Amino acid sequence: MKRIFAKNARLDPAMFKDLKPPPLILDALWQEHFRGRKTDRINFLEVKIKDLMKENAKNSQLEKELNAKKRQCLRQIIELSPGIHENGSADAKKAASVCQDAVLSINKDLEAAEKRSGELASELDEACRELLLETVSIIYPMLRESQSKLKELEPKAQKLRLELKSLVEEQIRHEEDAARTYQLLHNLVGQEIANRLDDLYGRGVT
Repeated sequence: MKRIFAKNARLDPAMFKDLKPPPLILDALWQEHFRGRKTDRINFLEVKIKDLMKENAKNSQLEKELNAKKRQCLRQIIELSPGIHENGSADAKKAASVCQDAVLSINKDLEAAEKRSGELASELDEACRELLLETVSIIYPMLRESQSKLKELEPKAQKLRLELKSLVEEQIRHEEDAARTYQLLHNLVGQEIANRLDDLYGRGVT
């Protein structure tokens, strides 16, 4: 059943508040559909989403690097432990202290990176919802316009289909009548005379 959308329909942003749509800018079908007809709002949101995705990737890489440095420092502390507890090495204590300070500093940086990661996720979700809302608000009028045009064209198309059906049926009748007539002529006068008549008048059916 075809659905006709109300002309005065208004989208409520609350409809999308619980959605976590993927970035539409990565969708090939979306890009193809809006090629050459993006609104200023869509262009703005597309840039915003790209920037957030880049920052998110950069922040994720930073978290990986910080965790790797932290693991390295912790391994060094473990390796230095025998020299501290068994030998009382001053150099080992100093090196372990440096590593401990590094771990504390890394923890602060990790905490900041993890906080930003959560913020970026929320900001990206919100930007994607805004782009979805803008997309749907444009698609609905497009659907209404297309459906209006379909409604206008349907009677014309139906008329043409009926005319074509009638012409095809008439064509088939004439073809069958011509074939039967030629077969009758062939039966009446034989192949040789039929061929001579073909040369004289031209055969209408092959």
